[in-house]
Amino acid sequence: MTNTYTWDFPQIDTAPSENGLTDVAKTVHWRVTAVSDSETNAEGQALSVSAYGTAAAGEVDADTFVAFDSLTKDWCKARVLAGLEKTEAELQEMLDEQMDAIANPPVVGKVPAGW
Repeated sequence: MTNTYTWDFPQIDTAPSENGLTDVAKTVHWRVTAVSDSETNAEGQALSVSAYGTAAAGEVDADTFVAFDSLTKDWCKARVLAGLEKTEAELQEMLDEQMDAIANPPVVGKVPAGW
């Protein structure tokens, strides 16, 4: 099963001012979605799973500070992965396992035909 992964960062919470710096990133809101390139549901739509949450942006340091308007998606992704203590490959593997469990459920609910 091959999946396509998409990261989204809908919001970054900031402190207006901290240690003489402005718009200091404090919390990154994130979502990563895996969409199957081969598995579909009963309606024919591609299967998908998501993980989402928030991650601390880390301590502010004037020497390594990145101005708010210069933040990149890669910067956000690095903070999320650090907060999760995972590599991107490990996070993708987690999503792949969720997708596989949907495509090939280990337990299926049934009722006998005569009921």
